[in-house]
Amino acid sequence: MKKYVLLLFACMGMNVSYAQLIGTGGSTQKKQSDLDWYNCSFDKDGVYGCEVNKAYDFLKDRKIKKRPIVALIGTGIDVEHEDIKQAIWVNPKEKADGKDNDKNGRIDDINGWNFLGGKDGQVMESLMQEGDREFLRLKDKYADYMTSNGEFFKIVNEKLTKVPAPENLTEYTYYKNKVMPESCLASTYGGWKMGYVIQEYAKKFKEELNAKFPGQKYTVKEFQECYDPKAPQDTLRDVAFSLIAIGFDLYKTDDLDVIYKAFVETAVQIGKETYEKEFQKISSDGRKDIVGDNYLDINDNKYGNNVLLTSEAATGTMQAGIVGGKRGNGLGGDGIIDQAEIMCLRVGAGSGEPYLKDMALAIRYAVDHGSDVIVLPQQNTLYPENQKAWMSEALRYAEGKGVLVIVPVWELSRDLAKQTFFPNRWMDGSKELTNLMVVAPSDKNGNPSMNSNYGAKELDLFAPGVNIYSAYMGDTYKTGSGVSLASASVAGVAALVKAYYPNLTGAQIRNILLNSVTSRKGVEVEKGIIVDGKQAQDLFLFEDLCLSGGILNAYRAIMAADKFGK
Repeated sequence: MKKYVLLLFACMGMNVSYAQLIGTGGSTQKKQSDLDWYNCSFDKDGVYGCEVNKAYDFLKDRKIKKRPIVALIGTGIDVEHEDIKQAIWVNPKEKADGKDNDKNGRIDDINGWNFLGGKDGQVMESLMQEGDREFLRLKDKYADYMTSNGEFFKIVNEKLTKVPAPENLTEYTYYKNKVMPESCLASTYGGWKMGYVIQEYAKKFKEELNAKFPGQKYTVKEFQECYDPKAPQDTLRDVAFSLIAIGFDLYKTDDLDVIYKAFVETAVQIGKETYEKEFQKISSDGRKDIVGDNYLDINDNKYGNNVLLTSEAATGTMQAGIVGGKRGNGLGGDGIIDQAEIMCLRVGAGSGEPYLKDMALAIRYAVDHGSDVIVLPQQNTLYPENQKAWMSEALRYAEGKGVLVIVPVWELSRDLAKQTFFPNRWMDGSKELTNLMVVAPSDKNGNPSMNSNYGAKELDLFAPGVNIYSAYMGDTYKTGSGVSLASASVAGVAALVKAYYPNLTGAQIRNILLNSVTSRKGVEVEKGIIVDGKQAQDLFLFEDLCLSGGILNAYRAIMAADKFGK
């Protein structure tokens, strides 16, 4: 680890785009309250489920008025799974004949579409992080700039050289403040260039020491004399001094010569090797070769294929099981509404973060093909402006068509009032989106997921998403946890409301769900938080964690919808 002291700027563990499912195999517990407990209620079963069974008791003499379409935008799905195949959406205008029957530019989109596919049937198995994509887009413009006291520098001919400021300071600030913290490539590239700074200032430090202590052996005591708090501020000098100073503890030595030989003299080479290794590993996810589109051009929109059974399809299959698994057949868990139609729109792979272009086009596809409810992958902190506009326009399009859109938070323990994640209801700077619902997982005891993001205004409600039994790949079943399962619970309940009250819009259904939760107001719960960049825990009142102050409740939502309809 010693050789990586240089990488103070290195990446600190990048996030993947999907919450991890915790597979625990088929459960030996047979009680519903131990398996698909999201269907249960506290008064009957002792768990904080969504009271779906109670909702059906209320609806037992009624017939559905519409088979709601739920678009799962995320991973692939096992559309032939025995427990969900009856609920898979079928495009009424398309045939499996190798032709584009409905003239939408997508051949054989029978059950949905894979935006990460190629014409030859290939699919992308992993994606880059958005930060790395932005780094590569902006690297030649801004990656070589360094700043100190408002002045700009670059490494020219291996020397630190003062240069004019970038022409577009707004874009440079975006790169520095938004892209660099999100990109492992940017961090390691910066570490490589910082190696030159370390070597240049190390030479100056040696000259100063030779003048002050001629002929002496230099230790940490003498080296500390190189720092003068009263001297004019020089940010780059301070960084170089701090990194060299760390070396005394890291290498467990008091000899400055050891630090110079082991760290200073190798800083550039190690930084270069580290960056090149990262570049080789993550600088391409194969989109150009497999998909072949320009991901920065929203009008380049005829791409992808219809391959939906992909390596990461377990997540989508579990979501589909929660929404539409066959009820009462003794297989897996009971879906919330098995008469729903589930559309699969693949934009995510086993790792990395979805392209915003794919998500925006998937939203429009879902709306144009009659979806009533849309589920998105997790929120993200980095939305480049042009691409954010695509997402905003797509969400407004869904709003105008009366479609509810659900997005789960990340499991990062972040306060959404302090750190902005997208999409959110205020993202386009105009009036608040009325059809966007932000959700997080809760467990059967009515507690929020320990590590989920939270916000009294930004997060709408909690929903069952911990230790849930559902369909898995290949006609199997597993117990899983994750934010994606919480969003499926909300989608299922929203679809149930839509099935019996089809005239309700997405905005109206959102309001109904918000106002009909199982209230947990006044209940003190433990929650993971971040303090000074480190994981910690604190106690919160439930209403300080989300807007509704409660947990999704299907029975109360149906009652509210019935009253609203009358």
